Order: sequence, then structure tokens, then C-alpha cells
Amino acid sequence: MKRNGFIAFFIIILGNLMAIKLIDRYWKRKLQISQWHINRFQDHYWLLNHWLELKNEGKSVASYFEDMGYKHIAVYGMAELGNRLMEDLEKSSIQIDYGIDRDISCSIARIDEVYYPDDELPETDAIIVTPYSMFDEIKELLERKVKCPIISLEEVIWSV
Repeated sequence: MKRNGFIAFFIIILGNLMAIKLIDRYWKRKLQISQWHINRFQDHYWLLNHWLELKNEGKSVASYFEDMGYKHIAVYGMAELGNRLMEDLEKSSIQIDYGIDRDISCSIARIDEVYYPDDELPETDAIIVTPYSMFDEIKELLERKVKCPIISLEEVIWSV
């Protein structure tokens, strides 16, 4: 009888320890995801703040492309940062040939010609990746498809 009680007690303790471990793992993962989002939004803040400083100084990211000799570009990422880039280049000599996005039905895209990353992409001088936190993965994907430079929006903004 005592032996069965000991086994039951041991199983209960073991079950509780496993539950604690699973709960701990769950909350650590939630914390990692939250920290990733905090870092991402903090990076966005600094990037957009610097971009606004440039605008207040009368500068445009167009100067980056002109200095690099890029007259035609494509924009990867048709969300908010892609739209801000297109707005900044509206009155410049830089032509945005097309957009690239995993969701070509993106309702906030402000360009008519949008391709999936897996599509055959037309030639252009450079592709600018606006979701810069995913730049390495996107660059690796695009390098198999195009011969032009693939540049992070972050590089463009901080180089002006």
C-alpha cells in the first residue's frame, strides 16, 4: 500500500514538474517574440526618425540612387515603408519599375505592377528591400533570380 502511494506521489510530482517546464518554455517563447517585435519597432523608429531628419534638411533618398547611377529600381515590400519610399521618389528622376511582394493583392500598395518573389522579374538597376529586418533571407531568395544589386532600405536611408 505504501509503495502504491509513493508511486502515485512520484507521478504527481513528475507531472507537475513537466507542466512547470512546459509553462516556462511557453512564456520564454512569448517573451522572445515580444522582444523581437520591440526591437523591430525600435529599429523602425530610428530609421523613420533619420529619414524625417533628411526630409527636414531638404534631402531625399533619390540622391543615393543618383550617386550610385541607378535610374530604374524595383521595390520589394509594398507595405508602409515601400509606400514612403515611393512617395519620396515621386518628384525625382528615379523610376520605380515595379514592386515585389508575397501578397500582390496588398490593398495599400500604390503601384500597379506587382510581382510575386517567385515570378520572372524584369530587369532593373537595383531592387530595394523595405522589410529590412528580413533582408538576408529576401536577398538570398532574389539573388537566384536577378543579376542587379539587392539593397536594404536601411542602407539607403543611413547612406544619405
